[in-house]
Amino acid sequence: MEKLKALIGLLVIAAGFYVAWNMIPPYFHNYQLQDDLDDIARRNSYINNSDDDVKKMVIQKAQEEDIALKDDEITVSRGNGLAISVKYRIHIEMMVHPVDVDFAANSYNKRI
Repeated sequence: MEKLKALIGLLVIAAGFYVAWNMIPPYFHNYQLQDDLDDIARRNSYINNSDDDVKKMVIQKAQEEDIALKDDEITVSRGNGLAISVKYRIHIEMMVHPVDVDFAANSYNKRI
């Protein structure tokens, strides 16, 4: 009975590592994308780039983070500054049950 408990315990620990191995990278990439959005918003608040140019910058930064974005997943708005909003879904293939995780990254830089 002791060996069975130890085996079950090891299986639970291994399953935890497997889930963490698959789930942590998308969250890390989302964090990096958020940082990149803040940088893009700061740099383009005072430059008159078109919204399409800003979207291209966001898509390029997302590709560097292994995130595939489409134009319709990015919203750029201007008012008293520059606001960038990104909503996307990542499919994570797990052995037992695949998971779709929704992410949202927002950045707003207000002009001085």
